[in-house]
Amino acid sequence: MLAYTWLEAKAQFRNRDNLMWRLGLPTGVYVLLTLVDDETSGSNTGRMVAMAAFGAVAAGLFATGPSLAQERASGWLRQLRTTPMQPGAAVVAKVIVAMAWVLPAIALVAVTGILLTDIEHDPRDWIELIGLMWIGSAPFAALGVLIGLAIRDAGAAHTATNFAFIVLWLLGGIFQPAGDMPDVLAAISRKLPSSGILEIGDSVADGTSIPGSAPALIVTWTAVAGALATLSWRRLGRR
Repeated sequence: MLAYTWLEAKAQFRNRDNLMWRLGLPTGVYVLLTLVDDETSGSNTGRMVAMAAFGAVAAGLFATGPSLAQERASGWLRQLRTTPMQPGAAVVAKVIVAMAWVLPAIALVAVTGILLTDIEHDPRDWIELIGLMWIGSAPFAALGVLIGLAIRDAGAAHTATNFAFIVLWLLGGIFQPAGDMPDVLAAISRKLPSSGILEIGDSVADGTSIPGSAPALIVTWTAVAGALATLSWRRLGRR
């Protein structure tokens, strides 16, 4: 599994266009919002966490969803299915590769926050913020793997990935806090994994305890998406 993970990571990071787009978009949006809207330190912190979550969702989903569907259409996944590698190990490898995209996306937003705003944290706090939000990106990577394995057509998989991204972005509290939404939408928002990663980031940034509901959301979504992705991988050998 380690050799396969390494090969996948190298293949992904060779694509410079995707690298710049996935890593640069969250930071670019954050810079633009910061320059046009001068707010207080507390608001700057919330915006930074939201843009880091935005980067985690985008990088996690798009690192695997469309590319996996293309590999499936080309027959590459069917060939991998004939190797001794277990389905669960293959899914874990894909999730790890996707999360490798997420870490620099979050870190770039955090560094930009240090350079452009008056946000002040100890180095240990920054490491904790970036590290915990990175761990919290696991469900987005797992969802991307699930989409890529479950949907046969590459174009349809790309559309599904975009749809998942929009839902997690708009309804998950990144675009608008759940407290500002209508009750029904707020209830949905609090059940999405993007809400969980936001809660983790906001809690660490504010120096408060992380609510137990946030890690529970992350673990539940990761486990369910990972299990469904593993089942989808097993089905490749039956077709």
